[in-house]
Parts: sequence; C-alpha cells; structure tokens
Amino acid sequence: MKYFGTDGIRGRLNKSGINKKILHSLARALVKFYDKHKLNKVLLVGNDSRKSSDYILSEISTILLSYGISIDNLGVCSSPALAYTTRSFHYPLSMMISASHNPSEYNGIKFFNSLGEKISLDSEKEIEQYMDNTRLYKRKEYASMKSVKNHINTYINYLKELKRSNLPVIIDCAYGGASDICKNIFTNNQIINSTYNGTNINHMAGCTNIEILKKKCIEKHLIGFALDGDGDRLIVVSETGEIISGDKILYILSRYFLKSGDVCVGTIYSNIGLEKSLQKKNIKLIRSQVGDKNVYLNMGKNNSLLGGENSGHIIIKQYSNTGDGLLTAIVLLNILSVTSHSLNELLKDYCEYYQIYDNIESNEDFKLSNELKTIIKIYELMGIKIIIRKSGTEPVIRLMVESNNEEKSKNILKNFKFLLNLL
Repeated sequence: MKYFGTDGIRGRLNKSGINKKILHSLARALVKFYDKHKLNKVLLVGNDSRKSSDYILSEISTILLSYGISIDNLGVCSSPALAYTTRSFHYPLSMMISASHNPSEYNGIKFFNSLGEKISLDSEKEIEQYMDNTRLYKRKEYASMKSVKNHINTYINYLKELKRSNLPVIIDCAYGGASDICKNIFTNNQIINSTYNGTNINHMAGCTNIEILKKKCIEKHLIGFALDGDGDRLIVVSETGEIISGDKILYILSRYFLKSGDVCVGTIYSNIGLEKSLQKKNIKLIRSQVGDKNVYLNMGKNNSLLGGENSGHIIIKQYSNTGDGLLTAIVLLNILSVTSHSLNELLKDYCEYYQIYDNIESNEDFKLSNELKTIIKIYELMGIKIIIRKSGTEPVIRLMVESNNEEKSKNILKNFKFLLNLL
C-alpha cells in the first residue's frame, strides 16, 4: 500500500506521510468514492487533541464541501466514540483524524463504515487508486459543515449503562481524544493527564508511557487504566504495579466470554503463554497479521467473539465492532466486582513467555534477507520466536524476541539489532 498503513494514513505533518498534496488527493478520492458507491453525501468527522487536526480538516473540507459532501463535525473525541456514533446515527462513512499513540508531530486519517467498522482493505485500495488517478470537474454543488458535538452523548450514555462497578481506579487519558468522555463516565475516580493543549498528547502519559501511572497505582494501591491518544487501546496496571498487557486482558476476558471449543483471535505478536493458557481451556488462538483491522477480519472468519493485540487493542464483539479502551476497562471492572477477585487472582493460571522489543529508525523499504530468514528459522526450531518487520505507522523497523528466559531474549535481540545496523 502506498498511502495506507496498518491503521490508516499516518505521518509527520508536512512530510511525506501527511501534506497538502496528499490531503487534496485524498479529498478528491473521497468524492469519487461517494459517487461510485452512491453514498448519502455526508461525512462524519472526529479528531483527537492534536493541534494539526484543524489544518487537516480544513484542507480536506475545502474540496468535499465544494462537491456537495456535507461534513458533520464531532470535534475532539476518541476513535471508538466516532465509530459508535457512525453506526448509531446511520452515517455512510466517518473519518477520524488521529495518529493514535504517536507523538504530537504526527497525525493521521482512518475511516469507519456505516457499521462502525474500520473500512476494508479493498476500500483502502480503491481510495488509493483514486488518489493517484482522479481528476474532478467543477460542479455547482455546495454543502455545509456543522457541529454535532451532542451526538457523543449517545456513546457516553451507552458506556454509563454498561458500567456496573464503583471500584476506585486511576485513569490516564494520555492527554488524548478520550479525556472529556472519561470525565463524564468515571466521575468519582482519579483521572490524570486529561488537560490537553494540542501538543502534549501521549507525552509522558498513556499506554506507551506507563511509569507515572504505575507509580501512582503502587502508592495508592489502586488499579490503573492507561489509554492511548485516540482511546482505542488499553493497558492495565494492578494495585501492586504489575503491567497487564493486551494478551493478559484477552485471557481474563476469555474466561467470561468464551467457552470450550471457541476461538480467540490474536496476532503474530501474541505471547505463546496466551496460546498455551487458552489451550488448557480448549480455546484455540488464531493469529492474524498486525493491526486491529486484521484481528476483526479474522474474528468474522472464525465466528469469534473476542480478539485483540498485545498493544492493548481489544475487540469484544458483543459490545463493539472496534477496539475501545474505556469499554474494555468498564468490562474488566464489572468482572472484578462480580467475582470479588483481584487482577492477579484472575491471572493465576496464566503462563507468560518473555518478549523483548526494540526499534531501529529507518525510512527505507525493508525486506528480510535470505540469510536472516535462515537464522530466524534456526531459532524457531529451538522454540524462540523472532519477528522483524517494517512498522505500518512509524518510520522504524520493529524487532521482537520471545523465549522462556528473559536474559536469553535480551541477548538475542541485541545480536539481531547489531546485524540489522550493519545492513
């Protein structure tokens, strides 16, 4: 894919990933996409808290409005809030302006269909094709933009109705799009990193910067929930400071949403410990490629009610068609209240292998050499998993080593990082 990565179009503003030329190409492609599929000519738009979101929307809206496509603006919100609103109010398409967990200098664009699902790979390919080949003739057809901020109350009320627990918790909003929503739902809880200013999103906060929350959880002996910039990911911290990753969250949820013979969907990064723990309950783990969209696709193929990524994207099909950090937090709290168990007690049968991660900065196309492929296969025969791949959201090569020994994983990753830096 030329423009779309694992989670939409993303990049540093006014660089190769997101610039005026690309935004105008995307807007023209959307006009073509609406015409081709005979969609009702209105686009629902939301954004996380980045300062650059207004610029992106203004560049795209200039073209859309001049071709008769109205824009309903939800304003600052989370991706799952936008997805829920899209479905609830029967919008044909919605556009989220967000770069998720990335720093504020990044931004991005992703789309949801009328069911509140990430648009398909085929739709992304179609839009890309239009971006490179579409010229539009001038029309005398103009549309308008309006605020629909109140629509978000439908989503807030939905989560309030689901919430059955009053357990005290600490919630880290990452200065992101879920900040205002969170304040409306968790009214009697400690909410941190929620006062956004356009440039502080994810800065020393949220699920990719967990240490501050971890410290607070230990001090106050409370559970902590960390969101990312657009609120579709969740990492949990226990009262004792243990980090509960997406795989562990999936394991806890599987005990209450899946039964013997069911399927849970993870990714190539899913811990082998999750697979072994699920096997004991006769639940099969299916591994998809990276990206919650790929997880969701495989959930449909395997009639699965539960799926997610170790990074914290969790999809509970009973409640949502996309990952939702606040929803997952609410479901976990409900489980804790009903069972009267601690997180550690719910994880007592979970066995975990050691995964070590690192990145190498790279703007170049990356392909594994045959020599490296051979070395990786040799390690796999010894029960060691190694993943080296180009990121779909950042200009880096991602490395991961998983084994049953932490020191072993660290040393192998160090060796592979050295080899890659030589290339």
